[in-house]
Amino acid sequence: MIFFLVYDLLFLLYLLFCFPYLWRRIRPEKQFLGDWRERFGFYNTKLKRKIKKTRPIWLQTVSVGELLAISPLIKILQQRYPGQALVLTVTTKSGRTLAASQFPDIACLFFPLDFSPIVARTISLLRPRLVVLVETEIWPNLIRLCRKKKIPVVIINGRLSPRSFRWYRRFRFFLRRVLPLVTEVAMRTEEEARRLVFLGAKAEVIRVVGSIKFDQAYALSLKVNSKDVRKMYQIPEKRRVVVFGSLHPGEEKEIVTVAKNLLSLFPDILVVIVPRFLDRTGIFSFLNESGLAYCRRSSFPAGKERSLWVVDTYGELNNFYSICEVAFVGGSLVPWGGQNPIEPAAFRKPVIFGKFNWHFFEEWHRIKSAGGGIEVCDYEQLTKEIAQLLNDPIRARQLGEKAFAVVAANCGATERNLQMLSFYL
Repeated sequence: MIFFLVYDLLFLLYLLFCFPYLWRRIRPEKQFLGDWRERFGFYNTKLKRKIKKTRPIWLQTVSVGELLAISPLIKILQQRYPGQALVLTVTTKSGRTLAASQFPDIACLFFPLDFSPIVARTISLLRPRLVVLVETEIWPNLIRLCRKKKIPVVIINGRLSPRSFRWYRRFRFFLRRVLPLVTEVAMRTEEEARRLVFLGAKAEVIRVVGSIKFDQAYALSLKVNSKDVRKMYQIPEKRRVVVFGSLHPGEEKEIVTVAKNLLSLFPDILVVIVPRFLDRTGIFSFLNESGLAYCRRSSFPAGKERSLWVVDTYGELNNFYSICEVAFVGGSLVPWGGQNPIEPAAFRKPVIFGKFNWHFFEEWHRIKSAGGGIEVCDYEQLTKEIAQLLNDPIRARQLGEKAFAVVAANCGATERNLQMLSFYL
């Protein structure tokens, strides 16, 4: 118990002395939905009425990627258990906004800060029958207080990258008291399961089921029609598209240079840049400095004739993956760990990924080993690889088919996760 008291004390000190920094992260902004007070366990009357007298399944995701990954699972839960209420919490503003638009019939909230009084208040209001943490969401007070109230806590699509493992092992002395309180865990791979056991989880509650992100991407590829997408954006069939998806702030300046070089070599292409964090992006400043003409997706139809588009809206990245010739997936040329390379692969597109790919190390290893993707070390190599694929469309199609084969061969994890959850429903 002393460890949890120390954890709470440290959390309280963080709230007291770092609140200005925290406020910059959680303050309300016009382009994002949600009430910042939800992070402190305070909810509006409408929401309280919505969840009153229900025992919901509480699903917690961090942001957009995790939310999209479990979208098929949520829809299947709604179909199989139509009377079962769901509550979806998200940590980031972008995730909160997307959650509300994707699931208007579900109560969507910001995840509460993991401080005992806040978590206790939230549990008392929500009264969940089951808490589902997506990927490796280890929140000590939430897990401890749920265990105290005999509410099962399960982790689905659990992942523990080498980098995350190195970070977590510093706190093994504490995690050995937290992880045994988790009721059941579904991990992506055997290696990640072994890492979690080393940190303190019970081996007997862990099962290896694969990654649900393969299922999510595959399902999306069946839903999105590339011809309809081209018609919607009025992009001619013969016009080639190059996508730079989920770019992180540290990549944007160099990607503008890459885009400028590619447009000088291939003036007929359309370059589409999709920033990962619209609230932190500097892409417009870099584009203005470069002199490149561009248009914003939010300003359509104005500027659509230009050769560079910036998608400053949420939920459209996969539309552009479906029609591109080649896709670079961001967060991988800065030490972040990479965004999701499975999505373009599901559309039969050749994937280019940077060397910082630990968040999707297993998935990327399978795609790359099968010949469906290219790993690059820097922006010069990125430019070279894209140019080669544009000059060799047959090779590009071959890479795309191999990438898709990996996605198709690794589907099924969603159903295996659902089988685990069904025991508690």
